[in-house]
Parts: sequence; C-alpha cells; structure tokens
Amino acid sequence: MPSSHSQFIWFFVVYFFLFLYLRMHQTNNARCVELLWRHLLSITLLGVALSVSYSRPISEFFLVRDTSLIPNILWFEYTVTRSEARNRQRKLGTKLQ
Repeated sequence: MPSSHSQFIWFFVVYFFLFLYLRMHQTNNARCVELLWRHLLSITLLGVALSVSYSRPISEFFLVRDTSLIPNILWFEYTVTRSEARNRQRKLGTKLQ
C-alpha cells in the first residue's frame, strides 16, 4: 500500500491535471505564455508526486520499521500452525483408540 503522503499527493496532482486541462480548456484564445505556464506547472507537479512516491519507501526509517518484524511474524505463524497440527493429531489419535 502506498503511504498516505503518496496517496494525497497523487490525488492532488490528478485533480489539478483535470482542472488545468478540462476545466481551463479555452485554448482558442490562450496565448503561448499561458499554455507554456500550464504545461510547466503540470510537469512540476508530476515531478513532485514522483519524488514523494520515491522518497517514502527509500527512507531508512520506513524500511527498518516496517520490515524488521517480518521474521518474527513468520516464526509466530510457523509455531502456531505446527502446534495446531500436533493438537489435531493428538485429538484424532485419542478418538480412534
């Protein structure tokens, strides 16, 4: 899942793209400077969104905090599944005798 920062910035960028290109679409009387400003702003916003999305998982805090518990969770799942299988075998063994 993307972080909340990435979700927010992409929502903002898509909303702004739609506003710039659909809502402000009067290009028949737009000057070249206005069109250039619109495209430069869109490219800048796209760069900001990409940098936010790229920077979130790269930061060391994010990686260490989120991935340090994975081996512990896997070990817990393994031991619980193993103990449940043993208990099930014991119960089935006592019912058959």
